[in-house]
Amino acid sequence: MDRRNYSRQKKGGNKNKIVMTVTAVVAVGIIIAIILLLKSVFFPSSGEKVPISNIIPRTESSGETSILTPSGLPVNSDPSEAESSEISSEPESSEESSEPESVVIDPLHFIAPNPDDPGGNGYEDGGLFVWGGSIYETFFGTEGYAEYFAEVINSAGDLFDSDVKIYSAIIPSHIEMNVPERLKNTPEGIYTKSQLDYIKAAYEAMEDPIIPVNIYNKLAENCNKYVYFHSDHHWTALGAYYAYTAFAEAANLPVLSLDDCEEVVLGDYYGSLTAYTSASHDTDNVHYWKFPYETPTDIYLAGGGSYETESCINESLGESFPYGVFLSGDQPLEVIHSKSPMGEGKKILVVHESYGNPFVPYLTYNFSEVYSIDYRYWSGGLRSFCEEYGIDNVLFLNCTMGTVGQPDDVRALLYY
Repeated sequence: MDRRNYSRQKKGGNKNKIVMTVTAVVAVGIIIAIILLLKSVFFPSSGEKVPISNIIPRTESSGETSILTPSGLPVNSDPSEAESSEISSEPESSEESSEPESVVIDPLHFIAPNPDDPGGNGYEDGGLFVWGGSIYETFFGTEGYAEYFAEVINSAGDLFDSDVKIYSAIIPSHIEMNVPERLKNTPEGIYTKSQLDYIKAAYEAMEDPIIPVNIYNKLAENCNKYVYFHSDHHWTALGAYYAYTAFAEAANLPVLSLDDCEEVVLGDYYGSLTAYTSASHDTDNVHYWKFPYETPTDIYLAGGGSYETESCINESLGESFPYGVFLSGDQPLEVIHSKSPMGEGKKILVVHESYGNPFVPYLTYNFSEVYSIDYRYWSGGLRSFCEEYGIDNVLFLNCTMGTVGQPDDVRALLYY
């Protein structure tokens, strides 16, 4: 073959191969483009995977049209808007959201009372402070006393089994809630220590598993209501009720409404402080509430023996001893068998002094068995007592005066 013709044919063949290769590449590219186009039409993607935890089952979507919509976000929402939206809420019908959330209460956050102040100065009489138609005990508890009482309560945490919930609630007295600051520690008034600081110091010193219950704030918020007597060192049943609501909230329990109860008022009550001063004071009334369920009560006497009453509110004492209608007065041990439908077999033991008398009855709304021990008159071991009767809730309820003067009476019950 002629060399020139061979060279010409060879160049033409190479050119044809290049054209065919380019054509093939273009064809493949067109096919890939068509496939991608079809995928974008029939299989659209947002470019972001939906977390499995955010997939809402169709049966629980509460009307949502898409089972792939993240909870808390509208369909086709703008991601930039989602950043500023709250998305922490779970689907309304999910199992987690159906459970009641526990109320978180900070026992170390205190609200100072703001009592009404009609003016005028008070005076001291017989070691008591008289002002505004009321008689007040002064308070001298120090931080050291507060810490010692906390030490006593902490020892209960080492005593009981881990499945027993242990609460401690300290009750402020009348002078803390109803005497204005201008009369405290001034020449026109009386020297008295801050019970807010005292209770806070005690709570700060309490350790797990003790659960401090801040009843101070409920009383401070309602200090201008009839929550303390004028002539008695105790609080009223209304004051005790506000404290009960604080405990119920801390223990995540429903609260008894006084609207569901029958109120009874006993007039012309001369309280415990009347005998210690000749000062004039306002007349007191004793209010109590009869529950819409039965509370038969077993009362065990200090000298031995026992008797039963139809109710933990003993109305037969109303005339002779009005404050005695609550738990029939100071008794070493009482067991209240509540017929409240809210009790559901739950049990609680309350260790207290006389301040606890109007408080304990409210617990019958939440517990089918309420055990009341007045630590001044009862002797025995709290741990063995709770084990014997299957009690898994214990509340130490003490007034500030008692925490200063009688902590060892409580401690004595913890050494059995």
